[in-house]
Amino acid sequence: MGLETARRSLTTHQWALQATGNNVANASNPGYSRQRLSIGMTEQLSVNFGGTKAGQFGTGVRGETLARIRDLMIDQQYRDETVKNSFYATKEAAFGRMEDIINEPSENGLAKSLDLFWGSLQDLSVNPDDTGARSVVRQRAMTLAETFNYMSSSLTKVQDDLKSEADVVIKKVNDLLTKISDVNRQIGDAEPLGALPNELYDARDRYMDELAQYVEFERKPVDYLNGETRGNSQRMAEGRIDIVVNLGTKAAPNNVTLVDAIGGGIGKFDGLELTDAAGAVTPLTHAEIPNGKLKALVEMYGEGANEGIDGAFTVMLKDLDEMANQFATAFNTAHSGNIDATGVAGTDQFFVNVTSAADITVGDDIMKNLDLIAASKDGNIGDGSGALALADLKNQALAFTGGSVTTNSSIGKYYQNVIGNMAVSASQSGSLAKSTFALMASSDQRRQSVSAVSLDEEMTMMIQYQHAYNAAARNITAVDEMLDKIINGMGVVGR
Repeated sequence: MGLETARRSLTTHQWALQATGNNVANASNPGYSRQRLSIGMTEQLSVNFGGTKAGQFGTGVRGETLARIRDLMIDQQYRDETVKNSFYATKEAAFGRMEDIINEPSENGLAKSLDLFWGSLQDLSVNPDDTGARSVVRQRAMTLAETFNYMSSSLTKVQDDLKSEADVVIKKVNDLLTKISDVNRQIGDAEPLGALPNELYDARDRYMDELAQYVEFERKPVDYLNGETRGNSQRMAEGRIDIVVNLGTKAAPNNVTLVDAIGGGIGKFDGLELTDAAGAVTPLTHAEIPNGKLKALVEMYGEGANEGIDGAFTVMLKDLDEMANQFATAFNTAHSGNIDATGVAGTDQFFVNVTSAADITVGDDIMKNLDLIAASKDGNIGDGSGALALADLKNQALAFTGGSVTTNSSIGKYYQNVIGNMAVSASQSGSLAKSTFALMASSDQRRQSVSAVSLDEEMTMMIQYQHAYNAAARNITAVDEMLDKIINGMGVVGR
C-alpha cells in the first residue's frame, strides 16, 4: 500500500504540473481560461490496529477533473455591458461624422454662408447700380446653394456607409451563430464520453463575447437528463446552449431561438427580417431590433417610413431640405415682387430645384445676366429698397413644418434648433458611451481576475506541486529502503 499511495501522489502531481505548465504557455492567449486539476482522496481502507475499534487508512490521491475556472455570472454581466457600450459608442461615432459635416460654428458652415449672403444684399441696397455688388450677390448665392449641396451629399454618403456597415454586421452575426452552433455540436459529441472540452468552452465564449458587440442575446443552457444529479454528484460539464433573442420587453417577452442546441437549427438576420432556428420569418420593427451595434446603425441611417425607423441622418437630411425649400421659396417670392435693372418684375426662379438641399442651385437666368437681380421696389435708378427687403428676410418668420422641428421662426433660429438637437443627442451618446465603457471595463477586470492566467499564482502552484512530487518520490525511496531491509537484510543468521 505504501508504494501505491506514493505512486498515486507522484502521478497526480505530475498531471497538476502539466496543467500549470499549460496555463503558463497560454498566458498571452486571448480568451483562454486557466485550468486547474481537481485533486481528491482515493478510497479508504478499514484497518483494525489491534484495538477494539477499526480505523480507516487513506490510500492516496487522484486527479478527478481538469476544469477551467470561469464565473458565468460575471461573463453575462460583461456581455450585458458590452451590448450597451457598443450601442452608444456606435452612435457617438456616427454623430461625430455628422458634426464634422455640419461643422458649426465655423467659417465654412451653412450659418456663415447665410450671413455672407444677407450681407451682400445689404451692400447691394447701398449701391444697386454697382455691377460688382451684383456679382457678389450672385457669388454668395452660389456659395450658399453649394453649401446646401455639399452637406446633403456628404450626409447621404455617410448614411450609405452606415447602411453598408450594418450589412457587414449582419453577416458577422450570422457567421457567429453558425460557429456557436458548430461548437455546440462538438461539445455535445465530447461530453457524453466523459470529457470536459475546455478548449471548446473557451471558443464558444469567445464567439459569444464577439456576438455581444452586435446584438443582445441570452445564453440558455440545455441540461442533460433534465438537469438531474445523482447522489452527491456535481455537474461539471457545461453542456450545449441555446442562443435566444427577446423581440419583446422584459414585461412581455417574445423570445426567438437563433441557435437550437437540440434540433441543430440556426437562425439568421436578413436585413430587417429575422429567421429563427425553426425557419419562421419575422419582420423586425424598430422596437424589436435587439440592442447593440446593429440597432445603433439602423437608428442612425434609418430605414424609412415603412419600417417606422427615421434615422438621425434621415432626419438631418429632411431638416436641410426643409430649410432650403422654405428659404428659397420665400426668397423667390420676395424677389418676384421687386423690379430688376431692365425695368421688369424680378424672376421667381432666382433659386431653382428648391425642394431638395442636394439639388438647389441658382437659376440659369441669374447666372447669365446680373441685371436680372431685382434690387428696386419702384424701378428708379439708384433705388435699393428691394435689395434691403430681401436682406430683411433674414429675420422673417417662416413656417417650418416638414422637418424635425415644427415652428414659425427665422431660418437662422430654425437652424440653431436643428444644430442644438444634434448637439444634445451627440453629447448624450458620448456620455453614455463613456459610462458604459467604464462599466464594461470593470466587468472585464473582474472576469480576468477569475479566469485569466496569473503568472505569479502559477509559479506558486508550480512550486507547491513540485515539492509534493519530490516528497512522493522520497516516500517511494523510503518504502523501497524498508522493503530492501526486510527482503535482503532479515533472516540471514545461520547462513
